[in-house]
Amino acid sequence: MMNNKGQTLVLFIIFIPILIMLAALIVDTGLIIRENTRLKATTKTILQDVYYKENKNEDMIKKLFKANNISIKNMVITISENKIRIKNDYDIESMFGKIIGLKNYNIKIDLSIVEKNNKLNIIKE
Repeated sequence: MMNNKGQTLVLFIIFIPILIMLAALIVDTGLIIRENTRLKATTKTILQDVYYKENKNEDMIKKLFKANNISIKNMVITISENKIRIKNDYDIESMFGKIIGLKNYNIKIDLSIVEKNNKLNIIKE
């Protein structure tokens, strides 16, 4: 009879780091998706709220993003008579990507709002 305990231990030791890295990848991917969704939803809401205001300006829009804890460091806002465009990108810190050398993930958005036929349309640029 052969003793399989040694073989099982070796396989266990080999697969544990792989399973940990896979779990870390899943957690980081979830964080990226959550932050991207939060940025998109917040931007859409702000665009809709600001569009019909008479005194719409960059400072007001940036203040709304700050109130939602979203970085405005690289934000570019273009306001014209019938269109508002917001481009923003920032980095979020990786929780587990550091294991494989990824310290940050970049989150980007480029959305515009335009009125057509008395309806507001949000366009991904």
